[in-house]
Amino acid sequence: MGEPIVLVLSTDESVKPESVIERIRKLPNSQDQIKLSTEPPECIGYGYQIHTKYYDTKVILYAHGSAELATVSNAILKRTEGILIYFDAKDRTFLERLPAYSTFVQENEIEFGILLCSTLEESSADGITYGEAKSQCTVLDVIELEPTAEDAEEEVAGIVEATGVDELIQAMRNYIWSNVNIHRGNRNAGANDEESPSLLSPNPADDDAGPITEEEERIIEAELNGFERLLTEVMNFQPNTSNWTRNERLMYAEELAEMFDNLVEEDEAVGHT
Repeated sequence: MGEPIVLVLSTDESVKPESVIERIRKLPNSQDQIKLSTEPPECIGYGYQIHTKYYDTKVILYAHGSAELATVSNAILKRTEGILIYFDAKDRTFLERLPAYSTFVQENEIEFGILLCSTLEESSADGITYGEAKSQCTVLDVIELEPTAEDAEEEVAGIVEATGVDELIQAMRNYIWSNVNIHRGNRNAGANDEESPSLLSPNPADDDAGPITEEEERIIEAELNGFERLLTEVMNFQPNTSNWTRNERLMYAEELAEMFDNLVEEDEAVGHT
């Protein structure tokens, strides 16, 4: 069937979906182009590699040339697992489009969907606010690609949250795509990823220990299952807490941090046995 497709479209004539794709990939669109159809009109996608310590995958970002979803071909739609919709937050008429986008996402069972804009407005008198966008379309998250300095410095449980394009990239990394390849039992997976603890190796310092035993395999599987549960919680953090108060979000973030600490402590305990 091929790699999953992420539809990228824009309702803002001043921002082309191709420019959004370049910001995500941090590469010129002349690189890693993928022809998605052999029949006219020609459909070109752009490969995007997602690599973390625990899994690898590749998705295809497809710049749809129209803001009308009815023009998406069945061939593209069958492979679509995500959708990114860019809008102008100063244009309040965009709110009228949201019910149709919401219906499209639900009817096609698209689980990864995000509304993108430069910066949301604080007041409905100036444009679209975060609350308005979420109330009109609960199935899509909202990310500002150019948040204000105050928003960019926001911390939750002592951790600076990713913002802007980095927040979007993080959301794509946290989602479990259909073609994800998890590093099961790979002792060297992510050996160069200094930001992530080694949760998949019972003894990461022992690289020459030879084939793993059944007991080590059992430990690895237990650690992996724990990580997958945590990953699911993190992936659902924003949609689950979008209507919560700041204090409620802080408490939930602290629970996730505690879960993470428990995984690390278990891994360190095994590593010292």
